[in-house]
Amino acid sequence: MAGNPQIAKWDARYAARARAPADDPLPLLPAAVAGERPGRALDLACGLGRHAVWLARRGWRVDAVDGSAVGIELLLARAARAGCRDRIRPRVADLETDPPGFTIAEAAYDLIVDCCFLHRPLLARIRRGVRPGGLFVAALHTRPAAGGRGHGYVVAPGELRRLAAGWGWTILHDAERGPAGGAGHDSLGVAELVARRPAPGRQLSRGTS
Repeated sequence: MAGNPQIAKWDARYAARARAPADDPLPLLPAAVAGERPGRALDLACGLGRHAVWLARRGWRVDAVDGSAVGIELLLARAARAGCRDRIRPRVADLETDPPGFTIAEAAYDLIVDCCFLHRPLLARIRRGVRPGGLFVAALHTRPAAGGRGHGYVVAPGELRRLAAGWGWTILHDAERGPAGGAGHDSLGVAELVARRPAPGRQLSRGTS
């Protein structure tokens, strides 16, 4: 893991934030799980754990996976302070290796969360990993304005919506927003998706916002 320069970069970034207050979850997640019965969740590229800890405090059992050992260590410390350490199962794994450093078991999760991290080979594994009736919640960066440098970890306009539609899943929320505050060319927007895997005999409503 130490040979991956991206992970080394995140180790340093997380270490610099060791004493910083924990971030709140993205508003997308609390809205997505409102009314859901807590079950088993997977938080991919969990970082310092703002989503994993939030879920665990509300009764979810969370597998928290990240390539940064520093991030996982700080996540567990924050979970201990929040009184939910026993509901988080940590895993340090590079999610971009081939074969993957972490295997998403088939139909293992009631909820898979993927925020601010895109590795396209994971998407098919996410699809298989969500149980029938379970949720996939994603918030991924979109391409910057024309002329910006950008990077490889972005989705194209409408890509998440087309992905879920191609799976035949029910789209409960689908939104795309530009850079906050109209920032410069290199700033990234965000694409959000909440989609539910169909379950036999379950009637699901479709909604977008």
